[in-house]
Parts: sequence; structure tokens; C-alpha cells
Amino acid sequence: EQAILILMGHANRPILLDGDAIPDGSLERCISNAKLASANWLLFTLYYFQMLVAYLFDDIELAIKMGEKYIDLDESLHHSRKGFVLLSELKFLYCLTSLAHARKTKEGIWEKRGHESMERVKKLAKDYPSSYQHKLLLLEAESAFNAGNKCKASEKYELAVTLSRNNEFIQDQALSCELAGNFYAEQRNEYKASHYYGKAHELYLEWGAKGKADHLRENYPY
Repeated sequence: EQAILILMGHANRPILLDGDAIPDGSLERCISNAKLASANWLLFTLYYFQMLVAYLFDDIELAIKMGEKYIDLDESLHHSRKGFVLLSELKFLYCLTSLAHARKTKEGIWEKRGHESMERVKKLAKDYPSSYQHKLLLLEAESAFNAGNKCKASEKYELAVTLSRNNEFIQDQALSCELAGNFYAEQRNEYKASHYYGKAHELYLEWGAKGKADHLRENYPY
């Protein structure tokens, strides 16, 4: 609930999962209490949503930190059928975060972790194409961006935008447009960067994520 409030723009600290919807008032206290109770699924859920909010609001270091905490949880959680959708989404998010961190730090370990996570998403795309094929295309676009393969990156971003729209995943279409905007901004293609940032802003608003839309408008150059 707190993550939703943040995305909607109803939070004082948009990067941190703190607020009235968190049972203990602060994320750190909630995590500490969950650890004391050995409530691993609660910990996993907290780590995922804090990772999601941090990634969407451009705090990649915090997103990576939450992803690493998830990895340190009991290995059995990683393969459980319980919470399958959330586990699958975390694999996608961890891959996005690792690739973004690799681009920022130029450290090969994060590129490696991104590709390892991408292999898991490939299996999801094979088993559940309507839910994960567009996500895989976006990951492939980000990987090509990191590798300097501009033609492949451009093609994959545009395919990710189109397929996420066709599959009616508006939040993924918004994210695909935003990341395409980042790519074209890096290429100094102002026309395409502006187009994709504008479309992302429009889609985030349509999704109901006014806080994220405002963040995009305030922090991106086009």
C-alpha cells in the first residue's frame, strides 16, 4: 500500500518505503521485526517493493541493496510456488537494476548478474509469453545499450514498447518508453528522447502513478 501511495505522489519521502501504511511506521523497524519473527515472506515482500520504488525513482544503489538482501534470504524462497508472480517480477526487476548499475559503475560483476537474471526471465517468457516476452525484449534492449549495440538496442526498445502495449501492460509500456528515452538521450537524439519521455509521462499518469510522472518531468532533460 505504501508503494502505491508513493507512486501516486502521496508521500513525503518518495524513495523510502516509510509512512502510515507501513505497520511499524518505518521500513527498518518493520524489517527488524520480521527478522525477529523469521517472517521470510514478509521480508521478501518488503525488499521487493522497496527495490521497485528505489528503481523507479532512480536510487539504483538502494535498489541493488534490496536485491542483495533478497538473495541472502533462504534459498528455498527463490524456487517456491508460493508468491510465484512476485518472485517472477523480482527476477525481472533485479535484472533491470543490475544492468542499470553496470552501466553506471562499469563493473562487470553487475553485467554478469544481469545476464544471469535474464536467463531466468527467458524461461518465463517461454512459459508465459503474453506476460514476459515484452519484459525480455526490454532487458535485451538494456543489455544492447550497455554493449554499445545501438541498432539492436533501438530495435528492442521499440519492440518492447509495442508488445507491452499490445499485451495491455501499461506500467511496462511506460517503463519501456522511459528507458528508450534514456537511450536516445545518451545518443543525443533529442527528437526521439523527447517523444519517448513524453509518452512515458503520459502513460504513468494514465496508470495512476502521478508521483512517478512528476519525478520524470522534474528530473529528465527533455
